Amino acid sequence: MSNTSVIRTAGQTFALSVTNSAHASVTINDTTNDQINFASFLNTGASPVAIKVTNYSPAPAAVFPTDGTPGDFVLSPLMTTPIVLAVPTSPFYMTAISNSATASIIYVTPTNDQS
Repeated sequence: MSNTSVIRTAGQTFALSVTNSAHASVTINDTTNDQINFASFLNTGASPVAIKVTNYSPAPAAVFPTDGTPGDFVLSPLMTTPIVLAVPTSPFYMTAISNSATASIIYVTPTNDQS
């Protein structure tokens, strides 16, 4: 028997317009009384976007990894399906940055494992 997780939305979707200057810290909160530890992320822009997720505000600026130096999680460009990542219990705080001056829109939705 396979192990399948059922993911449901647990709050409103937030949109961030991200360029190569760091996006200000944003509070992502759910709309349920459950403990939420996941969020879905979708990057519809043509450039990769680095995101930093923390449990304190304000979240520090997200940075791209460089040769020999670690950075934050990078969302691929032109995503057609969101990726679900573990996050601190909501509310959580995040920042993002793109490697392009052209705006990328990323969508963030608090989600919950229902299974």
